[in-house]
Amino acid sequence: MPFWNDAASEPKRQHRFLIYMELGGSFIPYLAKSVTKPGFEVSETEHKFLGNTYYYPGSLTWNDVTCTIINSIEPDAQDMLLQALERSGYLFPPTQAIEGQDGTINKVKSMEALGEVKIAELNGEGAEVGIWILNNAFIKSATFGDLDYGADDLLNIEIGFKYDWASYEHKGVGAIPAQDGFGSPYGIAGTTPSTRT
Repeated sequence: MPFWNDAASEPKRQHRFLIYMELGGSFIPYLAKSVTKPGFEVSETEHKFLGNTYYYPGSLTWNDVTCTIINSIEPDAQDMLLQALERSGYLFPPTQAIEGQDGTINKVKSMEALGEVKIAELNGEGAEVGIWILNNAFIKSATFGDLDYGADDLLNIEIGFKYDWASYEHKGVGAIPAQDGFGSPYGIAGTTPSTRT
């Protein structure tokens, strides 16, 4: 039965979502403005035989995920990302020159700096009906927006995530509304828990 004939069913909506990530424990879900969901591509191998072309599936690659967040004053999203960059193993040049250390970014530290990344799809009651998990994710890119005297728009930051694979958990009907660590629904009070299940 289609959803328009079933009052108990409803389509998912673009504006009903939450993003969970740690970034040193400072990220709050309401800072998120938009996010692309995971997607994948399968390569193909071509084989020609007697005037015909045949195709065979090859390797699978998961597409990058891009998240746009609001650059708030407190918590300062720019500061969160630069601290995550340092925790990933990068040393800014003055530190490198003074202490004589070599700074290299590695995967383990990069994953720890970001923490687990989850994209929760919500229903009209605020319950999580599905959760995307970016496995082994790290920050691939960050752009901090443009400043302009002629504009009064909110200042945004765009973050690109690279990950090994994505998994999806279907919650379905009867899901419990998203809660923070204090039992309050998100958007009312509280901060981000370190993990969500």
